[in-house]
Amino acid sequence: MKLECVAEALGGELVGSREVSGLANLGYRLDVKVGSDVKRFAVKVYCGQRARVKAEKELKLYRLMPQYGLKAPTVTLVDLEGELVGRPLLAWEWIRGVPADKVLERRSSMIAAARVLGAALAKLHSIPLGELDPGLFKYGESFWREEASTIRMLARLAGVPIAPLVRRVEELECEQYALIHGDYSPGNVLMSREGPYIIDLEDARVGDPLYDVAYAYVFMSAGGRWELAKAFALEYFRISGISVGCLASRLVAAALKLYLLLGLRQFVSVFKRKIGLFFYPLFDLLFLKPFRRHLRRMVMRGFMSLECWPE
Repeated sequence: MKLECVAEALGGELVGSREVSGLANLGYRLDVKVGSDVKRFAVKVYCGQRARVKAEKELKLYRLMPQYGLKAPTVTLVDLEGELVGRPLLAWEWIRGVPADKVLERRSSMIAAARVLGAALAKLHSIPLGELDPGLFKYGESFWREEASTIRMLARLAGVPIAPLVRRVEELECEQYALIHGDYSPGNVLMSREGPYIIDLEDARVGDPLYDVAYAYVFMSAGGRWELAKAFALEYFRISGISVGCLASRLVAAALKLYLLLGLRQFVSVFKRKIGLFFYPLFDLLFLKPFRRHLRRMVMRGFMSLECWPE
């Protein structure tokens, strides 16, 4: 992809670029010479049929989040029409931070980081729904029925007979509605000196806030790190004031969806392309297979209450 025109639109000359991780969209780090200085920018190029909607969502939320105590990238370039590279894109000055999943690996800071993630999610969920454009953020009266439909489709593609579990998901009801991230995992939060930056909000919508809690919980508890997941969840519930009673069923739904998704050939192909055929077998051995086993155990156990969380 020709990025020189993007650098020019940012006010300078491209002197370096590198593709950064991203499964659904394309991300780049650009070094741009502006006058006598070299500035670093993040550029996100949106793909898919709803590329413009995804870009508009992130732009709206990045501008809105600071009003509710959340750090957000300051967008410096907006091209929703795709005039520069043929697809919608946003660009902002590079954030000097570390993905939260890396911070959670440090024994000295992992519990504190887990609490920060819980607090940040509670703040995101506190954004009033009246601030959101219904044309961009789909409202979630049928949230769990749609989730059940997605899980049913994934199960059909994977050839896994799980009709009783899908019916259980379909019967779930939202006790309250909130703006949800839709993909809230430690990899989608950057930890900086200024505070946490929640990123990758293109799947944001209105739905059950416990969906985000459960989604993050299944990631954070992988590898038997139950103390991290518990610290995250307790901090979230302490700040949000939301009842913890319905979390168990949401954990099953989130684990089931991720288990099916990560087993699809199409998804594996994306990983192979992003990671490379040479490194993929190691990634599969060290991460994908253990994580899918963890998800399967969570589904099979079907956690009935918080009291049964392992210590």
